[in-house]
Amino acid sequence: MSLFSRKPATQDDALVELAVMFKSPELIADNPTPGIELLDTSRLDFSVESLGLVDDYLDKMRKQKLDDEATFKLILRCGAYVGEVILRNSHGKTYHWLEYAEALKVSKLIEQFGESVGTIAILWDSQTGLTFPLGKVMKFLENGREDSVQFFAKAMLEKSGG
Repeated sequence: MSLFSRKPATQDDALVELAVMFKSPELIADNPTPGIELLDTSRLDFSVESLGLVDDYLDKMRKQKLDDEATFKLILRCGAYVGEVILRNSHGKTYHWLEYAEALKVSKLIEQFGESVGTIAILWDSQTGLTFPLGKVMKFLENGREDSVQFFAKAMLEKSGG
């Protein structure tokens, strides 16, 4: 059975699958992430250093004219990868992915952001709080390198002691 031929058991599983889709495009050749050929995915290893490559990719992608569906796919998959980098490098933390409605139960402050592609999946740890990797990818596409996903991950890991 293929990794993608079954329904994910949890939100955590679903986001891991999206991250794998981003880093291993050969697994979904019939449904690629937009512009993925601009990124050497063989160098994506869930390390914070690999996010420098993702920054370069996003910098190229923000200059592309993408329709809403392509933009959604890019933010979802790339954001899942960024979140998984944070999750996998946060030693001693127990991060989980939450859907927007679940995140509202943890913190009403999320209402100020509203439900959007940037908030449909949120990384959460009971000590560190909420983290928005999809939102950061969305911001990078809007603003450029001032919203570096690598810097974001480093800051989140420093905050969490990872």
